[in-house]
Amino acid sequence: MKNQYGIPEEDLDKIKVRDNACVYCHKTMIEPSEGGSRKNWATIEHLNHLPPWNNPNTVAFCCGSCNSSRSNKKIVDWFKTPYCIERNISFDTVAEPVKEYIKKYENLLKQ
Repeated sequence: MKNQYGIPEEDLDKIKVRDNACVYCHKTMIEPSEGGSRKNWATIEHLNHLPPWNNPNTVAFCCGSCNSSRSNKKIVDWFKTPYCIERNISFDTVAEPVKEYIKKYENLLKQ
């Protein structure tokens, strides 16, 4: 995957191994170079949507569908959308890196 954000390649490789499925919906993703539908592509997800873009602590991999749906919404606000509700995406169901980000940066404790 092309790294247009300046994330160190060694960090990006670790994140790819950690996030081998979408951090939100848990679907198995494919590399864009494999073709197929964009909704299944592994995409770099900036959990914070704010610079710096190269902070490996605020980056994860998610599928193209979730990335597109979330757009620039805060994660906790996105959980309230029909997309997440229909797919049972919530604080309780997302991968640990997303939970850690929410606790640390969005100051949301699990309710």
